[in-house]
Amino acid sequence: MALSFKFSNILGSVYRQGNVLFSEDGDWVLSPVGNRVSVFDLKNNRSWTLPFENHKNISRLAMSGDGRTLISVDEDGQCLLINLKRKAVLYHFNFKRPVFDLKFSPNGRYFAVTHAKDVQVWHAPGHKKEFAPFSLYKTYTGHYDDTICIDWSSDSRYFVVGSRDMTSRIFSLHSRTDFVPVTLSGHRNSLVGCYFEENSLAIYTLSRDGALFCWKSRSFSEEHPDTVDSREDLERSPLIWEKNSKHFYKQEWPVELTTSAFHKSSHLLIAGFSNGVFTLHEVPDFIPIHTLSISQKGIDTVAVNPSGEWLAFGCKNFGQLLVWEWQSETYILRQQGHYNDINTLSFSQDGHYVATGGDDGKVKLWNMLSGFCFVTFNEHSCGVTGVTFAPNNQVVLSSSLDGTVRAFDLNRYRNFRTFTSPRAVQFSCLTMDSSGEVVCSGSVDTFEVYVWSMKTGRLLEVLAGHEGPISGLMFSPCHPLLVSGSWDKTVRLWNMFDSKVSWETLNLGSDVLTVCVRPDGGEVGIATLDCCITFFDMRTGTQTASVEGLRDLVLGRRGSDKVTAKTLSSAKHFTSLCYTADGKCILAGGRSKVICIYHVEQQEELLPEKTQHRKKGSVLWRKRKFDGQILVRRFHITANLSLDGMKEFLHSGNMTEAGPLDQIADNDDEIDESISLPGVLKGMDSEEFLV
Repeated sequence: MALSFKFSNILGSVYRQGNVLFSEDGDWVLSPVGNRVSVFDLKNNRSWTLPFENHKNISRLAMSGDGRTLISVDEDGQCLLINLKRKAVLYHFNFKRPVFDLKFSPNGRYFAVTHAKDVQVWHAPGHKKEFAPFSLYKTYTGHYDDTICIDWSSDSRYFVVGSRDMTSRIFSLHSRTDFVPVTLSGHRNSLVGCYFEENSLAIYTLSRDGALFCWKSRSFSEEHPDTVDSREDLERSPLIWEKNSKHFYKQEWPVELTTSAFHKSSHLLIAGFSNGVFTLHEVPDFIPIHTLSISQKGIDTVAVNPSGEWLAFGCKNFGQLLVWEWQSETYILRQQGHYNDINTLSFSQDGHYVATGGDDGKVKLWNMLSGFCFVTFNEHSCGVTGVTFAPNNQVVLSSSLDGTVRAFDLNRYRNFRTFTSPRAVQFSCLTMDSSGEVVCSGSVDTFEVYVWSMKTGRLLEVLAGHEGPISGLMFSPCHPLLVSGSWDKTVRLWNMFDSKVSWETLNLGSDVLTVCVRPDGGEVGIATLDCCITFFDMRTGTQTASVEGLRDLVLGRRGSDKVTAKTLSSAKHFTSLCYTADGKCILAGGRSKVICIYHVEQQEELLPEKTQHRKKGSVLWRKRKFDGQILVRRFHITANLSLDGMKEFLHSGNMTEAGPLDQIADNDDEIDESISLPGVLKGMDSEEFLV
């Protein structure tokens, strides 16, 4: 079997944080998803993820005017220079400070980047091989707090910078004796956006409290024409900016302006607010054009395509990515990922669809070809623990901790059947037989397996006998057997289709976490808490092989762990198993950043037979069987250091009395002033707050 797998796409999340971008032709939307960049083709209705990773979550994206070059910067200021057409990383660089904004100049020769209280302008990389593509041109100072936003003038001679010190400063790219950086003040809160008009030096500045100031530029010679003697004096005349008008967005307190974008050719100003509302105005007259509420949480980023017709929005609290056509008032793209952990997934029989279930209580169906989520079921009121497709691919089933198993029709997209137990229980796993007539689910608290009829919805049988929570269920594809695993260190084989249900018990040395039956039904693989995978013959009930994955799984040290990663090695274990189609290999994954593929089929080899009487040039051979349980390949899922537990060793200097520095919010924007409901950590209710 070919094992040359390559990374292709990310499903389950469409936006995490940072800014979104349109391509130069407006057909693509680039969205940061963790430490990767996903691309959504709006014309062809498909998506893919670029095959590179930043060290941490991406905080800023910037694209050159010709659309060939992309710069992605992570939370620590480490960036990648990418050739977008060839999907190749050209250069690694470290700005050594968190970057809040990065913009290419209109002529493509420079790019400006925020650097704490300063702004750095760098020479943009060319299209030829260079030893150091990034070359610092100049550093501009003058602000008293972090710089937040940048914008260039149309001629690339000036740029304006907004800061948290509630001021904006205008700088000249090249040093001029007759130009002094100008400070624009008057705002009462930190700046969110500052923009030049097209082919003009007029400036618009927006602050977090919803104030919009319009600044008009004029030269000193316009007020004192007597001082001008020649055309050169007119060009060298000092520039003056004065406040022309000011406007205020009328939003109820404590709503704040969180993001903005400006389309220069059409004079459209888009503003997003913390209550999920965005507004569209025409400036400088501040004429309202459009207002819409698109989310229950704040809007974190907004972008406009080159034609000004489509608006892209990102909301990190719900993981939403939206593209809105404001003229026709229709959605071009509307995607939302899971905003809690994904617990389970299942492929359809034809491999075209994937169903995922998460702690947010939602079941989502994804198209493998396009990468888009095309339906979301939110009937569950608690975390989803298992999903599976019916053999005809027309029904998807899900189990949940809310005590229900639900069946969803994929033609009408509705919940047409709900399976319940006689008393309230929490279901931990789910399976369906090959005929699609019997549904089984295991419970956490009663240690029983419940069996229902798919056609009638009636409870047929309750299988009792386990002494711990049921952790895994699976039907044999070729035999009338149900395999159940439990934390009581046993696996039971149930013959359910006889007149009297019988079973056979397989004893193991540790708690069972999951079970998987080989496609031909001849073998079952069992993952246990001691990081072993044990294989049993389904016909005889004897053990055939065993794999110890303690050295194969990679486990890092989390910030809250009191012991080292080496001491935590006892916590390694596999939580998911899957056989390959030919049954020769098994795929194993767990609470780790790696996935392992083991070869489990028994193999034969030929050895030369030693004999006393052997003719010259002739060799006799004999066969010898040996166990082939070897690690064939190991995949690293991610290298994102923003995730806890990725490093084996932690820096002792990052530990404080209040906890690890990485888990302490040092930015006022990261502190949520709302108090969540007590005792609610996951699910929809975790988003509710006390008032």
